Amino acid sequence: MFCVRVLNLLKRSLLTSRLSLCCLAFIILSFFTKNTFAEGSKDLYPSGATGNRAFLYANVDNNNYTDRFPFKTKGTHFVYAKAGETIAVASSAIGVNNGRIIVTSPSGAINTYNGGGGVGLIPNRAAELLGPGVGYTPVSIGVTAANEGIWRVEFQAPVGNNNSGDITPPDISADANWTQATGNTANYIAAWDVSVRNTANTAWLSGRVYANVLNLGINDSFTNPAKGFYVTNYVLTEDGRAYRIKTNGNNGHAFTFFSNNNGFAVNGVATYKSLNGTSTLDLAGLHDPRTPDDALNKTHKIFYNTPNTDLPTTSAAFINAADQTTWLKKNAVLPIITNLKFTGVEGTKGKISYKGAKITFTASSSGSYQITIPMSNGADRVINGSAVPGNNEIFWDVKDANGNLVPPGPISPLVQTFLRSAEVHFPYIDMEINPKGIIIELIENNPSYTVNPSNTNPSEYSDIVYWDDVSISGAGNPARNSSNPVTNLIGEHSNSNGHKFGAYSTNNQFGDNRSMDTWTYIESGKTTQLVNIEILKADLKIESISPDLSKYFSDRTITYTVKVQNDGPSAANGSRLAISLPAGLTISSVTPTNQSIGVNVSNGITGAQSYTASLDLPNQGTIDIVITATFTGSYTQVFSNTKASILRPADLTDPDATGNNALGPVNADEECLNGATSGVGLCNNIKYNTVNGQDICQGSNITPISYPLSPDGIQFENLTPPTALILQDATGNRTISGSLSSSGIQLFYIKTLNTKRTQTNVIIRSTKPVKASIQLKNN
Repeated sequence: MFCVRVLNLLKRSLLTSRLSLCCLAFIILSFFTKNTFAEGSKDLYPSGATGNRAFLYANVDNNNYTDRFPFKTKGTHFVYAKAGETIAVASSAIGVNNGRIIVTSPSGAINTYNGGGGVGLIPNRAAELLGPGVGYTPVSIGVTAANEGIWRVEFQAPVGNNNSGDITPPDISADANWTQATGNTANYIAAWDVSVRNTANTAWLSGRVYANVLNLGINDSFTNPAKGFYVTNYVLTEDGRAYRIKTNGNNGHAFTFFSNNNGFAVNGVATYKSLNGTSTLDLAGLHDPRTPDDALNKTHKIFYNTPNTDLPTTSAAFINAADQTTWLKKNAVLPIITNLKFTGVEGTKGKISYKGAKITFTASSSGSYQITIPMSNGADRVINGSAVPGNNEIFWDVKDANGNLVPPGPISPLVQTFLRSAEVHFPYIDMEINPKGIIIELIENNPSYTVNPSNTNPSEYSDIVYWDDVSISGAGNPARNSSNPVTNLIGEHSNSNGHKFGAYSTNNQFGDNRSMDTWTYIESGKTTQLVNIEILKADLKIESISPDLSKYFSDRTITYTVKVQNDGPSAANGSRLAISLPAGLTISSVTPTNQSIGVNVSNGITGAQSYTASLDLPNQGTIDIVITATFTGSYTQVFSNTKASILRPADLTDPDATGNNALGPVNADEECLNGATSGVGLCNNIKYNTVNGQDICQGSNITPISYPLSPDGIQFENLTPPTALILQDATGNRTISGSLSSSGIQLFYIKTLNTKRTQTNVIIRSTKPVKASIQLKNN
């Protein structure tokens, strides 16, 4: 190898000139530390590094310090390698008690290395800096065409798979010699390396290695800024942009570091808040960075160097199972929202009921969106969420910022939208202090990943960050060394204030047992679009069903008048009227009449016992439907429950007749349930009428008439029946019985007080008996 040849030449030269071995080590160290020979701890702590060394926590037990390490791994890293290349791995813990290195190919082939013969062991600081092939002999794995892709590398600590509460690393400067803990309870690894050698075996490749989460431990020297955590990483986002991250002297003792697109989210939607705890319950909405991404949750990739320009868009990978796929370097697209539309949840474009609206739009890239719907009362509604590339659909509950329903009527809001892409959150879990603030800088999207603070284009360079710590106990209290400001939603330059909190002190560690979120993003230009929508609400009702029985005994005819009304305030165009008659009656004619201005009848269909039509009903619009029906046979018949109903059009709220059917209004019975799980729903959209006809002889008993109490009433009322009849009330029923002492036609009705939902109209004809006469025939 190239490195070995150079080393041999240096040895011969130094031996000739009788230089000491310490001079040899110094020359080798000075030469090689200017080049990249490894990716791992050497990049966190290069020669001349400041601060203290944070050690890699590598334990997966479920018993110890899950509040500090909620996403435990065996020091898991990932490396992309092509066919013909070689992966080289090493650690300071391999072969030490249970220390191992476990390498898994994209297809799931697992190899475990125990450091036999010192292979894979990084013995000390000098070897760490020299890198593989010079400072130490790494474990080498050749990559075949079948296994090209992303490999998983796990660094098992000396503790192995055992439980251990060891979370106190030594007090070691970042650039000092270190010692690997060797006890069988040791959870920490001092040094680790994953490298990729090119196919020609002439150079090591940088920008191929990343981690999804780093669990780290640093000595809790909180009082000394010179012992803080000072490292530089590069974060690659799912939508193709990269950031340079400088930790800048924070100290979390035992802490979790990772980056995602939505911080502490709920159902994939960012809360944009720090959390006042680190328990499992506190972090319930946080996507596990050890698992694959989904449509809304993206875990960004933490690189030790700028990502290599030869990374593919996606690659086969072993994340937590064989033959998975994940993203690498996507082509960056500037964020933009287009094709904004508002549609009622039942499918009517621009028409919305209080069941809600679907807002649809097209996003050029994944990211978080913000949609602002201005309100006339100033309570503008702001909706935030996560977008996927392409078509997106979100729900609006038709409420303003104060939680009040928007009044019905047409509105034309100038809706503002913007899309944040390359959104990065840094959820620091149990980071006690961050006195200097983290520095987050957007890198130019070019092969060199230029960090150019002089570039004034915010889509190419920015160091603006945001946070909101209002939920943290002690927020705003200087004595608690709170962040200042507590809430920063307008942006602060991270080079001057990258979410500073805590102090170099043993007291008032503001981030202790807290989950702190710092975020930034590339924001599209805010765009506005005039949207014409109408919020519809109308109280539709069947006012009454009134039977005219004047021709009952003469022509065997009943004429029903059905009164329909829209009590507003919105027009209800396309309402569906349905009238059905019971068996024994046949419709002979249907006549719409008494139409108020603007009422229109269409699509009328008359059957033998039914009539349906579509009605356009403006606010306060009324119409009568007159139906003439005939019957045959006896006059003594009961024509039960002639029914009239009016059904709202889609995406209109009827206050007492808006059901839960996701497909929209189907029939008045379902709508009148209005959320009930069973029973007959009570609304004014349905009326029933029963005609009870009797033809009897004077003095004979009538057939008892029993009227059930309507579910929406509390008392009976009736048009006074003949005095000879007897009224009896039992639970839920009124019964009329007896006989008529006089002849003639008697009309009366029974209904429930204060409602016309159900009504029985009674018509009784009493006829005097015919006297019999016998004429004797004379012979």
